[in-house]
Amino acid sequence: MTAPTGVSVPEGMMILVDTEADVQPGRLVIAKLPASNEATFKKLVEDGGTRYLKPLNPAYKMIECDADCRIIGVAVRMTGRL
Repeated sequence: MTAPTGVSVPEGMMILVDTEADVQPGRLVIAKLPASNEATFKKLVEDGGTRYLKPLNPAYKMIECDADCRIIGVAVRMTGRL
């Protein structure tokens, strides 16, 4: 998930996910949305008591993380090969 500025995770990087970490706004998470059979990697943000999944790339829209959204884990490290 690349971004033009700020935090970026280049394609091909491996992400280590802690499934027992405390899930807090501002953390990068892996989430499962009810309308999809796939997981997504986004930043968890909160606005006015509502949680959203925010892509690092601002060209994409935020997704509301409602009661049916399942946070699988928190990204704690990334690594890749040169």
